[in-house]
Amino acid sequence: MVFMFQPCRQRLFRLCLMNNYRFASTFGGIIENQKCELYCKDIVDRFNRFKNEGDKSENVTSEAVSRWKTISEIYGKLANKRDELKQLQDMKKENADDELASLVDQDLAAIKEEIDEFSDELARSIVPMSEYDFLNKCQLEFAAGAGGSESMVFAEEIFEMYRRYAEYRGWNWLAVQHENVPNGGLRSALVLLEGPSCYSDMRFEAGIHRVQRIPFNASIMHTSTMSLAVLPEPENPEMTVPSNEVKIETMRASGPGGQNVNKRASAVRMTHLPTGISVHCMDERFQHMNIKIAYKRLAAILLQQKVDNICSKTTSARKLQVGSRARAEKIRTFNFKDDRITDHRLKMSLSHLEGFMKGGEGLDTFVRELKLMDLKERLEEEIGL
Repeated sequence: MVFMFQPCRQRLFRLCLMNNYRFASTFGGIIENQKCELYCKDIVDRFNRFKNEGDKSENVTSEAVSRWKTISEIYGKLANKRDELKQLQDMKKENADDELASLVDQDLAAIKEEIDEFSDELARSIVPMSEYDFLNKCQLEFAAGAGGSESMVFAEEIFEMYRRYAEYRGWNWLAVQHENVPNGGLRSALVLLEGPSCYSDMRFEAGIHRVQRIPFNASIMHTSTMSLAVLPEPENPEMTVPSNEVKIETMRASGPGGQNVNKRASAVRMTHLPTGISVHCMDERFQHMNIKIAYKRLAAILLQQKVDNICSKTTSARKLQVGSRARAEKIRTFNFKDDRITDHRLKMSLSHLEGFMKGGEGLDTFVRELKLMDLKERLEEEIGL
């Protein structure tokens, strides 16, 4: 299933990608592949047929035509630059003049740089965008895993790392649930995150995070884990979950004390009647706030099911998983003894763990590399590699 968007949104998204990811010839090897050449030529043929004949044999949308046009134009520019490159290379072979050869080398370097840029631009134009590439809201579920109290300490550290990363990116961070433990650490937490492209950037952070270190009260190395789930949140939860499809039950809040606990019916259980999925919210003092959060939770869970359905239809060759598939995948190891953080999907390690835990440039490096990896996998899937 592919969701196409208006040309202006497509261009805006690709412009953001190009501004954020400036890597020379990131996709050059794929673009030069014969299958990609055939794919692009087929798109050019479709676009030319549509221009000349209207192509009434297909049910063509305006979004599809816009995409064909963009790919055709960029592919044409790339082909012209390749021709210029060949002409200059031939000129250099035929002429032995050193001064002329030096000028040709300068022109060759400039054209190769342009070819790299057009290759990357073409790659991003080929990858179809889905509605999930534009979501500016998501929900983060933190949970301690194996390792007892040490896993809860680690869960709290990861929670803080992502809170700082949200601040680094300028995203809004709202913790609506946060269950601490008496001796320090975090059992579980739920965060509502909002900001430009926060879901498309954060979705590959979901999975099992593992820590290897010697706890303060022990003398041997321990391995503990925590899990992070990232759920997409729709812009308008009430549209995703119509009020006539939910059953709302109110009850008294329960918990460790407080003036509101057991005195007001502020807690809410919301059930989605078509699926039977229910969520429970009691963290806010006022009932209307708990209802609002429950709507957001339910909408995110239902949207996550759509993501899972789409992912189940994609090729199993993808190394990057999102949705429910990602929850059980060990994605990253924090090794305090060796001062190293390893992302197992990227097969990439960074040093200076203390700095990485501050949620700044180090974590951002992994986030951006994973987004590039996703684009590469989607490109390969689209052209049939």
